[in-house]
Amino acid sequence: MDKRMIPTTMMTQHPDSATKYISIQEEPEEAICALTPAPEGLGLEEIMIDFEGKLTPYHQTSQVVLGLLQKGITPGKDVFITPRTANASKETAFRQIMVFLSIMESNVSAIELSDTQAVIEVILPMVSSAQELIEVKKRIDSVVRLTHQEFKLKDRFDLLKIIPLIEEVPELLNIDNIISEFVTELRDNNYGMEYLRFMLGRSDPALSYGNVSAVLANRIALSKAYRTGRNLDMDVYPIFGGGALPFRGHITLENIHNILKNYPGVKTFTIQSGIRYDQSREKVQKLTEILKEEIPKSEPHLYSDDELEQLYNFVGVFTSTYLEVFLKIIPNIARLSDYMPRQRDRLARKSGVGYARDIAKPKEVARFVKDAKIREDLYRFNTDMKVALPRAISYTASLYSIGLPPVFLGTGRGLKRIKKMWGQKGLDEFLKEYPSIKADLEFDSKFINFNNIRRFFDDDVVDDIEEDIQYCCEMFNLNLPDESSIQSDIYHVLMDSTLGVLFHLERAVDMSRPHEIELLQNWLKEMGNIRGSLG
Repeated sequence: MDKRMIPTTMMTQHPDSATKYISIQEEPEEAICALTPAPEGLGLEEIMIDFEGKLTPYHQTSQVVLGLLQKGITPGKDVFITPRTANASKETAFRQIMVFLSIMESNVSAIELSDTQAVIEVILPMVSSAQELIEVKKRIDSVVRLTHQEFKLKDRFDLLKIIPLIEEVPELLNIDNIISEFVTELRDNNYGMEYLRFMLGRSDPALSYGNVSAVLANRIALSKAYRTGRNLDMDVYPIFGGGALPFRGHITLENIHNILKNYPGVKTFTIQSGIRYDQSREKVQKLTEILKEEIPKSEPHLYSDDELEQLYNFVGVFTSTYLEVFLKIIPNIARLSDYMPRQRDRLARKSGVGYARDIAKPKEVARFVKDAKIREDLYRFNTDMKVALPRAISYTASLYSIGLPPVFLGTGRGLKRIKKMWGQKGLDEFLKEYPSIKADLEFDSKFINFNNIRRFFDDDVVDDIEEDIQYCCEMFNLNLPDESSIQSDIYHVLMDSTLGVLFHLERAVDMSRPHEIELLQNWLKEMGNIRGSLG
């Protein structure tokens, strides 16, 4: 990819739309429409075809490539197709190799028709080390050699480049070492590395470490990656992977200027299904126009060592306050998440081929923290739990469905601890590092329902949750729904009914209740429609 043609928008296949189920058969046409210029299409510039934990057919990449070429759109030149492969440590190396073979099939067809390599990069999810990236690079090279051997191509086209997707807080904090080791190893083996695209996860670090820790870790990662790029004399182009709701990134037309302030230096933003289908088409097109105009102006903020040290302290504080509640509620929320509507053909988290996300590793966060008291807090957690974590979308949707928007979890008590430890000066320093915190909390405050929180959780957990919410409301002058609006507002009426059906299903002897489950999922989708995304 010409480094001057970095896409500003990336369509994804996340199952976070409340209003639309997309089957794998519909996905090729969906991609072609999204990449077609407006007004006929959405005018997006890139698609992430998703093979991670998903039933995507291996020929889908070719379907999209050939469909675009038939419309006179050249992938690899006019728009970009960037598959996300499986992670071999979570699924299998075989599934990963099959993705690479499907990409090479697409490239062979595209070169024959357009003399252009259609797929230039591939996203590797859940990256934890440089060595993992190097192993995948060797696997790609093996597949490329096989393709050249079998198809007798005249010219050797560029090898596939890897986009590392970093999506846990410890790895985000360590991104400088991961990038440096990876690039140095490739350069030592005569690979050209003039630039690197990498992707920052927003949802998964929030799921495991809390909303505030995810925001701060992303900001730290941006700074560290840019500084590393400069040290290596290499341009870096970050991709921010976020959804529409605050806990998953809050990428919406109404909030986009806050997002640009929150994450300076990002060059590509994901436009997920919840944004595309649960917001109006006009809003999506306006959002993409703003990103095309504003992203070239966005410059990274480079933190000093002293600033990073304090940010690590903040991450440690909010990780602790989040985990204090998360570890108590996750068994119930994991069960609840299994009722959430499935809006794409993803693999189940509990199956022979599916997998669950990893639980938090607070001791890994503690390695970055110098404050002894905060380190001690992080070391006290026992995360050796036999719970298969839900995906971030299902987790987010589950908490909304019982009146607890997850952006509040750990936030109020974290703010309180910061003020206690560093006074108003420390609190002011923190607020500068999360410019949109009030907008995120304000958006979510209208979905809080204390009655249902108390119905669903034990008293000791409810005390912490209520403290989180009340402190945030006092600090940012937020208005909560009153009793009359809860009784009359359709969202809260649906929530009450939903919780009643959930309790009924939990008590039922016959767990197979298709009519009740269908009714429940219809209500859950309608609540998501009102919010602007399922999860």
